[in-house]
Amino acid sequence: MTVEDNKALVEAYFQAIWNEGRFEEESRFVDQDVLVHAAPIPGIPAGIAGPLQIVGTFRAAVPDIHLTNEDLFGERDTVIQRWTARGAHSGAPLFGAPADGTPLAMSGINEFRIQGGRIVERWGVMDAVGLLGQLGLVPAQGGSSTGEGE
Repeated sequence: MTVEDNKALVEAYFQAIWNEGRFEEESRFVDQDVLVHAAPIPGIPAGIAGPLQIVGTFRAAVPDIHLTNEDLFGERDTVIQRWTARGAHSGAPLFGAPADGTPLAMSGINEFRIQGGRIVERWGVMDAVGLLGQLGLVPAQGGSSTGEGE
């Protein structure tokens, strides 16, 4: 696959799974034994079940979530994505915070390794402190975690 094919795969993945909630298509984009490198989240299973649990948690809490690729570039078998996601916290509790309709803006960066037309490895980080501040779980931080006003 070319770099452009790999970038298109990442774009299609986030459109189908995150933006449209078509979880049954996860294995079309992600290898069953995907390795996910991220801050440890208790209870997140290994392999493809981990990313599915994460997206399921966010879509349950923020049913109208929409993720936008702010930057997407790649080289060889690697794609780097800087993203922003927005939506209202109108569903399930998120990190213990009850839903109250608060508009949320989240941001982060992912690195994907693509092999055989599927994501086989992912590194990711999001502005968790910024999100927790919006949920009222930690004091709000100064500045913007979404790139606005910078």
